Amino acid sequence: MVRLLQPKHMVQAVNALHWRNSVEFHKLLKDNGDFSICFNSDQGLPQKISVEKMVKMLPRHLIAVVMTPNKDGKSRYILCGIRLLQTFCDLTPRNVKLEQVLLDDVKLSAQMIDLVIIVIIALGRNRKESCNSNKESLLEATLVASCLHLFHGFISPNSQDLVLVLLAHPRVDVFIDSAFGAVLNVVISLKAKLLYRQTDSPKRLGASSVEEVNFHCQQAEAALQFLHSLCQHKPFRDRVAKNKELCGKGGVLRLAQSILSLAITPEFVGATITIASTSRMKAKVLSILQHLFEAESVSFLDEVANAGNLQLAKTIASEVLKLLRLGLSKASMATASPDYPMGFVLLNAMRLADVLTDDSNFRSFFTEHFSMVLSAVFCLSHGDFLSMLCSSDLSSREDDANVDYDLFKSAGWVLSIFSSSGQSVTPQFKLSLQNNLTMSSYAHQRTSLFIKMIANLHCFVPNVCEEQDRNRFIQNVMSGLRKDPSSILIKMLPGSSYTPVAQRGTGVCRNLGSLLRHAESLIPSSLNEEDFLLLRVFCDQLQPLIHSEFEERQVQVKDIEGTGGNLSGKQQRKEILNLNNEEASENCDVRVEGMITKQGVNEEVDTVERLKESDADASNLETSGSDTSSNRGKGLVEDGELVQNMSKRFKGSASGEVKEDEKSETFLVFEKQRTKRKRSIMNDDQTGMIEKALADEPDMQRNSASIQLWADKLSQKVSSRILLFLISNRYYERCTC
Repeated sequence: MVRLLQPKHMVQAVNALHWRNSVEFHKLLKDNGDFSICFNSDQGLPQKISVEKMVKMLPRHLIAVVMTPNKDGKSRYILCGIRLLQTFCDLTPRNVKLEQVLLDDVKLSAQMIDLVIIVIIALGRNRKESCNSNKESLLEATLVASCLHLFHGFISPNSQDLVLVLLAHPRVDVFIDSAFGAVLNVVISLKAKLLYRQTDSPKRLGASSVEEVNFHCQQAEAALQFLHSLCQHKPFRDRVAKNKELCGKGGVLRLAQSILSLAITPEFVGATITIASTSRMKAKVLSILQHLFEAESVSFLDEVANAGNLQLAKTIASEVLKLLRLGLSKASMATASPDYPMGFVLLNAMRLADVLTDDSNFRSFFTEHFSMVLSAVFCLSHGDFLSMLCSSDLSSREDDANVDYDLFKSAGWVLSIFSSSGQSVTPQFKLSLQNNLTMSSYAHQRTSLFIKMIANLHCFVPNVCEEQDRNRFIQNVMSGLRKDPSSILIKMLPGSSYTPVAQRGTGVCRNLGSLLRHAESLIPSSLNEEDFLLLRVFCDQLQPLIHSEFEERQVQVKDIEGTGGNLSGKQQRKEILNLNNEEASENCDVRVEGMITKQGVNEEVDTVERLKESDADASNLETSGSDTSSNRGKGLVEDGELVQNMSKRFKGSASGEVKEDEKSETFLVFEKQRTKRKRSIMNDDQTGMIEKALADEPDMQRNSASIQLWADKLSQKVSSRILLFLISNRYYERCTC
């Protein structure tokens, strides 16, 4: 027997022993009382080595190999060494002496940390635009995941402990940048395989079996899962947000873009593991972005904008919008196998959209594009709308899971590809469910986030928002409501059923009423009152526009029928609705303030105000800041009852004509109710106080200190954000009177 001490002998030991698992090692050490182990060398000669000396020498040995340039088979050998170190870590609970050597030696622990960081830096140094051969890309993906998860083996399975150790390392910033880069490289090579089609010729990458793609996907997910676990902790994500390399060069954004754009080609449609894994990856990267964008220490989005990467961020916003559309459509409601959870894709997309819609860099983007999705949702049939947003018992929900990563099996499978013994059976990792929500909690969170996005986009703050954006959101929503549901809207939410155009006004108002009442029931457990109040303002302002738009169409149809197909030449110009009493830009497709619409040409289409509300209707529309919770939210018509009353109103004349005195009476009643609804967020005493304050300080909306002071005086429930929104509206009304 020869007791090995030299590096060349270490190579033989690593190549021979990494195939043995912790159970086999435990048996060999138990059989040899001198804490040594026997194996056969490459030449078949029996060898013996001290495990204690090998453990102490192995990290430094592997670091030296990493630093050696252009060495053939280097990546494979490093993975063998990482696998052997993991086996020793798995063995420590069974062997006290090994635990003392491996875990209690501070110097050795520092060397192992350095080893992982150096390997990750080497793997993530160069950003790839293409992948290597099948074998090499699988090897690299496994090496990235294995190195990251080795931290759990010799430090702690708890990510919070890992964060403390990593943040104390002098090269932590380089490691963070390289780790995101290394995972990006893995995703790029995976993306190339997923996009490959059997008909492509010539074939550059070689054959990629479904099993190999599944394996590659699991390695990518495991690596991303490690980063996601670290970003759950505020100190780490603050450090990431401050990382100039990741912000300035867009490393995080490129990783997110690559993952969100992963697509499954027909060749992999039946690959349940791959589909579920890519979906969970999308959910996790959305969560990472949300955490980073909400970092308190630095505005990540501002840093992105300053670095000139805003366009890249908007491509991610586009992907988020696609996920919202898909997630809200009935086409996505097919339940996945319970054995393969898909992750919180929709929920995390909505959480991220909540952050983006509240950011000045993305407000215009979501105002333009999300409003169309919103219009499609409001045009859904009442049953579909209730099941989507107003129910606590959904037909299906998302579930999340983490991969129980097995480093030993992963490394063994990919190394078997390079060995003469041939490829072993592809390992299938277990999935552990991660704090999944109850059905009601999931449904309530989804509805709450939907409402938050509406509140963010409808809330106009003069000091933050651009003036030309005033009312643009509600204009775009109205524009979407006018679309033909057989074309644009069905494209927005495939698989859904829509209210016919003839009942569009009634159907949309009915949906709004149901949403408002359901939203009220979510306070305060799932929805804060501020967002509810903004939703209420939005509904109160949208409702009369819907009435004017769709009842006008019905009146025109009746006029045609009553005159034998000829419209009366006497069309009077009616009083119009005004959201903020401010003239809109002439370039807008819809001028809500002047109620001037452009339908192909620049012509004014008269709007009709034919509302006759009974005392009961008025009581439903009026609320005050002192109302009980049971009365809140009734400012909107309930189930379209008011629209139905209006329809009966129009049936009073066979020719479709309405008397002028009735029209003027109806308009005055509506104006009275609209004014009271605008004041419903504050009671009469509060309204009087703020109006007196506005008289003393006309420019209050520009003084944040005064707004906060009055918010404190009025009520703890009236936030400065809401107060500024209301003061702004009242200020512009006074200016235009």
